[in-house]
Amino acid sequence: MEQKNTIKEEIAKLIEVQKLDSEKFDLESQIEACPIKIEELDQLLELKKTHMLKSEEELKKLQVFKGEKETEMMAREEKIAKHKTDLYLIKSNKEYSALQQEIKSIEADVSLLEEEIIDCFDKIEEAQKIKDTAKAVFETEEKKIKEEKKSIQENKDQLMVKVDELEAKRKGLISKVDPSVLARYERLSKKKGKSALAKLSGGFCGGCNMQLRPQVVNDVQIQKDLVFCENCARILYVEE
Repeated sequence: MEQKNTIKEEIAKLIEVQKLDSEKFDLESQIEACPIKIEELDQLLELKKTHMLKSEEELKKLQVFKGEKETEMMAREEKIAKHKTDLYLIKSNKEYSALQQEIKSIEADVSLLEEEIIDCFDKIEEAQKIKDTAKAVFETEEKKIKEEKKSIQENKDQLMVKVDELEAKRKGLISKVDPSVLARYERLSKKKGKSALAKLSGGFCGGCNMQLRPQVVNDVQIQKDLVFCENCARILYVEE
């Protein structure tokens, strides 16, 4: 009879230990999720940054292109001016006509370059708006994510404090559990996570939901010794 009470008491202690372990397991899962959340935020910010840098690069390309066209146009205008001066030095009508024709051709090129430059101004203006918007979005997102990361870190610190408190409380509880019984529980806990114990429920294991043999159910109810589920190996217990 004494043995029955002893097992019953040990099971009762293990139930309390498992409650702490279950809570600790959940807290540790939340702690492990924190760096993943931070990484996801960093990746999101990196996408915003990439978009901003891309818009800046596009603006620079347009500005460089416009500069090249302006340089090209200036060179052609200088050539036109030189040719016009050369006209006064030409005595042959044929050479005069040929040079005039070349001047007209260069002027046509200048006209096309002017159109390209005007088109560039429009594109640069639009690119500038896109770049400014992308920068504003990035800066806003950067500030928001910085705050979120700070909040995640603060939450993680709080969770770690709770885990330490649970661990201290657990040490007090397990010191009262029979070492051999505790050793079995600890081995199962490593494999099963937060449920090394399973409640007997209507002839079924509360851990794996497997129907138990009548003899096993009887042994659990008698509480003469530790009884394990034949399917999941959890320690079975009955609530009274």
